[in-house]
Amino acid sequence: MNEIVSGNDVLLRKLRKSQTAVLGGTGKAMLAGALVLEGFIKQSMQASHHGRIYSRGGRTHQASAPGETPAIDLGHLVNSIESSLIDSTSSQVATDSDIAPFLEFGTSRMEARPFMRPAADEHEEDVVQAVSKAIMQLIEEATK
Repeated sequence: MNEIVSGNDVLLRKLRKSQTAVLGGTGKAMLAGALVLEGFIKQSMQASHHGRIYSRGGRTHQASAPGETPAIDLGHLVNSIESSLIDSTSSQVATDSDIAPFLEFGTSRMEARPFMRPAADEHEEDVVQAVSKAIMQLIEEATK
């Protein structure tokens, strides 16, 4: 919403209010970006995969091929991916899964199945837009 502001005092008051809102809500905006990235990572793991098909425990699973995101088997990896606020200006998307580094970077016996870095690279603009939108909402709310 555009508003015409007249007078230096009114303008300065609105600018200070906007600045305070943005500084106080930066973490919230950064977390919004992290949540968008988390969603893209999890979504990529649900895509079709082209790896080996095998049976285990009475069920069939199609693994991922080298270079594809990991295929969801039991769901431990995908369920371990979480967004969190680090401090008032930083957030992260991380996993505490023991197998995540081996899948992301590969091993001497297995080619990588990267899922974090490709999502961050591919959806950087989506994350920036989510953060920008959250900041604009903070400014809009502060200047009402």
